[in-house]
Amino acid sequence: MSDKENWARPAVLLNPAAGEPTDADSHIGGPMLWPIDEPWPWCDGTRHDDLNPEAVGVRTPFVGAVQLYQRDFPELPFPDGTDLLQVFLCTLHHNLDDCFGPDVRLVWRDSTTVIELIEEEPEPSVQEELYTPTVNVLEPIRFTEYAHPYDRPEELEEADWPETSAGSKIGGWTAWWQTGPATFTCSECGSEQRQLLSLGTSEPSGEDVEWSFGREGNLNIFACQKDVRHPFTRHVD
Repeated sequence: MSDKENWARPAVLLNPAAGEPTDADSHIGGPMLWPIDEPWPWCDGTRHDDLNPEAVGVRTPFVGAVQLYQRDFPELPFPDGTDLLQVFLCTLHHNLDDCFGPDVRLVWRDSTTVIELIEEEPEPSVQEELYTPTVNVLEPIRFTEYAHPYDRPEELEEADWPETSAGSKIGGWTAWWQTGPATFTCSECGSEQRQLLSLGTSEPSGEDVEWSFGREGNLNIFACQKDVRHPFTRHVD
């Protein structure tokens, strides 16, 4: 196996495009498949930054950001008995232990158990528009991605490999920009965490979602390789 193949990982660009998805679709910024008898996720406000002084300590609903069905994205490591990953953002500035930016919640669920849907998704009374996505359908592009120069051994840093994509994607390698390289371990079991999902300010297609993370970088979510339900790491770069 060549050096290049040793540093290859499968990746899926979400490739968002303006559209009108339903709760039965994979999407960014569309309606979430949420059961009426399950409490909607809320942020307790304790980590809200004082850049929004009126929001400090104020309980705020999370916003449905991304919804990915297993039938569309089998590359995701769905736990047994689940077929849907839902990503929620609290769309305010937070001083978190692992980053400064929106807070994140991940929900892995079995979509077949959702019979009756929530009548209306709660909306925050105040939020940062830069963390709030527009509504998009997804037109995924599957490809092989090679490690960013920061992640390679010294003798391969100058190798002429394709650029690491900074678009929204599943898997692949981290598009380090302001920081990196960095490694993360699971706080519950000590296993290595690997990039599960990256949400990008800029998309290769030019069809941006109109959110922005850090200095026009990425919100990266690193998950435990043994169990994605273990605590994850947020990293804004």
